[in-house]
Amino acid sequence: MYEFSQGTRKISEILTELAAGAGPRVRLRDLVNALGDRAFGLLILVFALPNAVGLGTIPGLSTVFGVPQMFIAAQMALGWHKPWLPDWVLEKSLDRGDFQRVVEKSTPYLQRAEKLLRPRWAVMSSYFAERLLGIVFLVMATIVSLPIPGGNWPPAVAMAFVSIGLVERDGLYIIIGLVAAAIAVLIAGAVIGAFIAAAYLAFIHLFGG
Repeated sequence: MYEFSQGTRKISEILTELAAGAGPRVRLRDLVNALGDRAFGLLILVFALPNAVGLGTIPGLSTVFGVPQMFIAAQMALGWHKPWLPDWVLEKSLDRGDFQRVVEKSTPYLQRAEKLLRPRWAVMSSYFAERLLGIVFLVMATIVSLPIPGGNWPPAVAMAFVSIGLVERDGLYIIIGLVAAAIAVLIAGAVIGAFIAAAYLAFIHLFGG
């Protein structure tokens, strides 16, 4: 299942073929096996796309993609050469129709991005840089998992840009993603700070100073 030669194929082509060749359920095991050497960047991208394109409300997506996103980010930060996920995670699956919706909604954005992608600024996708980017992914995945209203979109967009840049070795896209990541942290910090302040004021109001 999902056997194809990646070569220099574009991300949109790979994801489209994955969706077309899917069975009734798309297992994470199938995705990992299909993505091969580029699995780190592409898996992060696949996990980020639903929230990045506004489909994060599809039932089951957060469960299927949330936990492995953090696993993979941590492994990148630790310098692993190939992603590893436990069997109980690999066996998680998504309905084929939902996966195809994600791919169909994402494809126009990816195709526009691919017209501008090219290998450049190699230092941003070097082995050492990938370790640091793993930390960024881990922070973004944590923010996505927090119950922040509207807070899933900024970190998901950041992860999408960085992962596309990693896959295609385009340092410019990685930098754009890092800027988006900084904005996501600021937004999350502001929302969390406002919540803490509101809780404190409510406590003072109820129980007095």
